Amino acid sequence: MKFSHSVIAVVLLVASQANACGFRLSDGKLLKCGMSRIELISLAGEPLFKDIETLGVGSGEPVKGETIETWSYRLTGDIGGDYLLSIMLTGGKVSAIHRKQQGRI
Repeated sequence: MKFSHSVIAVVLLVASQANACGFRLSDGKLLKCGMSRIELISLAGEPLFKDIETLGVGSGEPVKGETIETWSYRLTGDIGGDYLLSIMLTGGKVSAIHRKQQGRI
């Protein structure tokens, strides 16, 4: 019986992580990980703010760092209400979506 509880816990954890990288807009369109910068703009429009950060390790030799962009939006979700979204792009693709519903703690 312990095995089945462990399997269920792992499945739920994986499912919650898979759902964590998506946001459905009020018009039914889906923002998701893996979509390109162009796809994101075509669905959500231009962001309110953009932040660009380049991460690298100083080794004494010139090494290209990884650039991470964070785009900030205020959008209406499919279940109603406005959300603040921070969408991270790595290598020109959406890598993470963080959301907070307005008016919620």
